[in-house]
Amino acid sequence: MDLSNQLIYQVFVRNHTAEGTIKALESDLKRIRDLGADILYLMPLQPIGRKGRKGSLGSPYAIEDYTKINPELGNWDDLKHLCEHAHHLGMKVMVDQVFNHTSRDSVLLKEHPEFYWRNEKGEFGNKVGDWSDVYDLDYSCPALTPYMIHVLDLFIDSGVDGFRFDVASLIPASFFEALHAHLLKTYPQKEIFLLAECIEAAFALETRGKGAIATSNGELAHAGFQLFYCYASFPYLRDYLLSHNPLDLAAYRAACNLEEVGLPEQGAYIVRALENHDQTRLAFYGKNNALHHNLLAYSFFTRGPAFLYAGEEYGVRKHPTLFDEDKVCWDVEGKEETFAYVGHCIALKKREETSSNLSTLFLDSKDECFVCENTNKGYSEYGIFNFSSKSLPFPHHLIENGVYFEYLSEREILVDKEHPLTITEPLWLTRVR
Repeated sequence: MDLSNQLIYQVFVRNHTAEGTIKALESDLKRIRDLGADILYLMPLQPIGRKGRKGSLGSPYAIEDYTKINPELGNWDDLKHLCEHAHHLGMKVMVDQVFNHTSRDSVLLKEHPEFYWRNEKGEFGNKVGDWSDVYDLDYSCPALTPYMIHVLDLFIDSGVDGFRFDVASLIPASFFEALHAHLLKTYPQKEIFLLAECIEAAFALETRGKGAIATSNGELAHAGFQLFYCYASFPYLRDYLLSHNPLDLAAYRAACNLEEVGLPEQGAYIVRALENHDQTRLAFYGKNNALHHNLLAYSFFTRGPAFLYAGEEYGVRKHPTLFDEDKVCWDVEGKEETFAYVGHCIALKKREETSSNLSTLFLDSKDECFVCENTNKGYSEYGIFNFSSKSLPFPHHLIENGVYFEYLSEREILVDKEHPLTITEPLWLTRVR
């Protein structure tokens, strides 16, 4: 399965529609597909625990029963029908799974307390983090792995095509190796794809320092993952957007190259999900259209699938809470312009040149102009992005003189050191002569 130029569209069912149900979401599938989405990603669907619950409705990442669908959202039949409809429209469905921990009043805790990690005092708790609504699982218990694989079988039987694993780095590679073997044996005709939420590097090192597991991206790729979050690099970009310190952008550039080279050359991709339920909306950073456009265009430019968090296509600025009812506000100022811009970026993402043979190199521009080069079987294109709050000089030391086609504005540009250019809006360039 070539996932390289797919578009993943993330939905929090509870907040997506007025009804907040799986059935209501189904009525929006055609719009999502017409946008260009290939994969519908649903955040956790199981019931939410009550003990230590955050907010009035609780976090979907504190699961009370793995084997049920939250009745507030619907039931298994609703999920099956949604998957059938999505497949009819040509989309695949991916569902979030939270296998590192459960709610503190989980059915699993009552039935199988041996599945849980305990601290030095013999108490249930967390190995890392201060997550007041969950207890960690313990994969050193041999019976836990087949139980969790059975949970995934329930979703596959309902038509689900792939899974996103919450904090996958905190789960032993041995579990995913067993899962990969199971998927190959049980579903030989299906290509079940896996997306790992890889934790930030500092978090991983802190975790290892406490004697707990922090599985690397390379280990996860070996265990069957094709898709990976960009959290080894993203903190540096986030810091830059808040501080505009050029050192943060330089660190981000280096981290991106290390992140890319840390995966197998074929079949594994970083998903630059710059906006999702854990991160600030890009439109919030981009208080002016130019910065917002630069962030959007960049998120579609690099090797690997693109990602949209519901509402991002309209420029929604409010970051929603996970713990209370907080419906997506679809009616935002300038949404038509943003929607058209995102649509153009999606079309560029889906060109033949962005197939699985694409490679991305993050070039050392030595200033705040962020430059990437995509290459594919002799084809080359440059993404030039300005994440600063000022106009920047064109990086002539990286781009040869010549005439280039600029995809975003659909016009030709003369690059000539004798006639300097300035960068405000992003440039997506390929040389024509």
